[in-house]
Amino acid sequence: MTPANLSGEAVMADSKLSREHSLALLHKLATDDGFRSRYEQKPAAALAELGVPLETIVNLKAACLAPALLAEKERFSQAYAELAHGAADGCLMMTPPTLRLDIGAGA
Repeated sequence: MTPANLSGEAVMADSKLSREHSLALLHKLATDDGFRSRYEQKPAAALAELGVPLETIVNLKAACLAPALLAEKERFSQAYAELAHGAADGCLMMTPPTLRLDIGAGA
């Protein structure tokens, strides 16, 4: 069901690809010539091929689904590495909570 604004017109919510789908897309655009060609011609069909849910695809901005020429594979490879590495940095910087119990310690 599509939400409606106050005048009753349908409003499409913007959606985004999950991190998993973003990484898969960048990888395919960096390595797979056949997929790149399909994506240039029909981005929505290529996203569905990756397993992106239909609800997500239909709620993407129209500009994301317009046919277009792609950048060189190396650009997508760099973007993939940055996204993959960024998540690793975030995990490495996390400090897990610790619990300190002084039960039975003399005061």
